[in-house]
Amino acid sequence: MKTYNWRPFLERWSEDWARSPVAREESPGTWLGFPAAGEERIGALEARLGVPLPPTYRSFLATTDGWRPAGSRIPLLGPADGVRPYAEGVEGTGGGEWGSAVRLSGESAESTDVIALLDPGEVNADGEWAAYLHHGPGSPAPERYETFMELMQALFREFHRSHRDTPGFVTETTRELDADVEDARVACLEGAEADGPLGLLVAASESGRARAHGLRAQVEALLSGGDVGGGNWVGGSWAAGSPDDPLYARELLPLAAWWRLRAGRADGGGDGGGDGEAPAVLREIRERTFRYEAPGAFGVAVVAAREQARRGATDAAWHTLAAALADWEPYGPEQLAPVGLLADPLLGPVITPERGRYVLETPRGEGRYVNGLVEDEGAYDGGEGGRADGLSWLVDDARERHPYRFVLVRDIPPSELAGRIGGPGAALLAPADAREAREAGALARIGACGTRAAGEEASGWSFAFDVDNVTGEPGGFGDAVSRGTAAVTVWCDQGDGGSDDGGGTFHFSYEEDGRRVYGFTVRGNGIERWGPLPEGLDPLDLFPGAEPTEAPDAALDPADPLDPGSAPDPGDPLDPDDEFEALDAVAEEFGVSLPRFAIERGRLHAVAGEPA
Repeated sequence: MKTYNWRPFLERWSEDWARSPVAREESPGTWLGFPAAGEERIGALEARLGVPLPPTYRSFLATTDGWRPAGSRIPLLGPADGVRPYAEGVEGTGGGEWGSAVRLSGESAESTDVIALLDPGEVNADGEWAAYLHHGPGSPAPERYETFMELMQALFREFHRSHRDTPGFVTETTRELDADVEDARVACLEGAEADGPLGLLVAASESGRARAHGLRAQVEALLSGGDVGGGNWVGGSWAAGSPDDPLYARELLPLAAWWRLRAGRADGGGDGGGDGEAPAVLREIRERTFRYEAPGAFGVAVVAAREQARRGATDAAWHTLAAALADWEPYGPEQLAPVGLLADPLLGPVITPERGRYVLETPRGEGRYVNGLVEDEGAYDGGEGGRADGLSWLVDDARERHPYRFVLVRDIPPSELAGRIGGPGAALLAPADAREAREAGALARIGACGTRAAGEEASGWSFAFDVDNVTGEPGGFGDAVSRGTAAVTVWCDQGDGGSDDGGGTFHFSYEEDGRRVYGFTVRGNGIERWGPLPEGLDPLDLFPGAEPTEAPDAALDPADPLDPGSAPDPGDPLDPDDEFEALDAVAEEFGVSLPRFAIERGRLHAVAGEPA
């Protein structure tokens, strides 16, 4: 049988306890245990229970017959004579599911003390029983541990947490934990694989080391990406600093406020106090106008990346940030990364968990210098390839299927396109995600359209994309969008096939200077087409199950309405494969791409007002 060396661990616990003020007052001695239980007592317990004991608990009894776990609500844990079957049907424990468990602490199952349990009904491959800490009737679900040894280690961490604010409490354990925190900080700045430093920080923070808590919050925030913003560890950092401290006011405070808003705290935590930056930052977070700023060369890159993200070029924005990471400098030794980015309404969505990991694993700050030399930065490859998104991602199996329409306009900026769509005096709304644009009643979200060429930034085309106003007759955003230039319009309602009017429709049109040049509309199994279509955009090839319903040039006059009654089978939904091929053909013909990340997860300007 495998043996476990309990003695050094238990002696360390006793030594740490002896250095605490409480121990000095109570003077329990330097050993929290008892004489070892002999083999006879251990065998008697196994006979009483009718099963062999799990290895870690058996070897524990061979070291000490019970334990006084200082720092917890358990007065006495695990003496052989005190082990009893756990009562069934106790309130808050799940009733009969605990019928096989044995109790290692507490005078009764209804005790107000924390109750330690071992469950012989849950045995792993090593013969270990699952261990639980149950905090009494009405408490949350018991905490589960794989083994009795893991439970004891958790109680040791709890002991250290209970003394985290005790003045003068310094032990060999606290010194080792603090050294681990510093090692983790240095390794993280040097670009080490993120899970290693994080493991050290988690262990130290769970043992009550305050510095580890703040550093851990930053690492977990980046690893969870802009959508989550670090979860409870960031939320727990709320109001933990001075409003006049730039690390707090410009990095941690915005991130904590954003987390609280996402968690349902609509107030974002109040306006803070003092005369520093905190009240203004909190207001900006609530109003989604916060602009992340950073000093030096990285700050310059942040400004450029925000403008790229505002135009919808989120991949380009990420590359701009990634290329400047090595130039980032912290506000002080308690900062590991530019975590305030996650709270920026435009740049936060750009930082996915994968990109957050890349930030952490890039040498930066003092970590750029190893043996006095700057680490080779190389070129960011991002693991994302060089090809732009194209258009066919709109048919991705992972997406929820819903109607959409978009227009791509050549050689005008998004701001001008907004005016053409919304009409005179149209309001250009602040950057918004899809939900916010819908709630504002926006006509469409707009941005810069990517090209299909690898490595090129979006140029030459702007786009407007809409999923909320795709009703009535298929069409675009009015003739005005193409005046003095060219425009490509796609309107798609996949249909559900469930009723006479539930058929699918795919509409494509190419316009120049306010006039339709060529295009087609597929309704059910019918095709209407007009103008001299390029060979790659022949609807008979793209939709092989459909047939023409009129002569090819019958609809050349843009004043002629499309005839919704000409399709023979209006109840047939679109075939996703046909939709995919049509979108891919449009992208190939015009060399265009819609930025998927920006549309699905980013924040884009939106157009309000009546259509032109």
